[in-house]
Amino acid sequence: MKRLSVLILSIAFLFSLNNKAIAQNTELGVIIGEPTGVSAKFWTSGRSAVDLGVAWSLGGSGTIHDPSGNMHIHSNYLWHFWTDSGVAFYAGLGGRLLFDNDTEFAARIPIGMQFNIARRLGIFFELAPTLPIMPETESDFDINGGAGIRFRF
Repeated sequence: MKRLSVLILSIAFLFSLNNKAIAQNTELGVIIGEPTGVSAKFWTSGRSAVDLGVAWSLGGSGTIHDPSGNMHIHSNYLWHFWTDSGVAFYAGLGGRLLFDNDTEFAARIPIGMQFNIARRLGIFFELAPTLPIMPETESDFDINGGAGIRFRF
């Protein structure tokens, strides 16, 4: 089951990439919150991107079943809505894997905003409700969220 979840997330990530993306459209940085870790964003057009996070849930998985920390990987396809002031509001759809005693796969619906504070530097704020799907669907939504900074190269 664990390998199937990783395979599904990897295939979704690869198919969502656009072969026209150029080096200027890649961002790499950190996210601090729940979870905390490394964040990457790959722009596929001026309004869409794929983000990827590899992070650690320091306060547990957010469920009552797991009070300890664990590894968290997520990937989302994002749609951006730019304002005249250069702020982007975004929403997306993706998935999250939690690695602990049991691997959990959840659907993820991120919403947030990004500010480009310099030519190559941006900050973002995000909330992402999640719904566990595997190993079993639970009716309890979880919410991840945080703030981050990414460097464009």
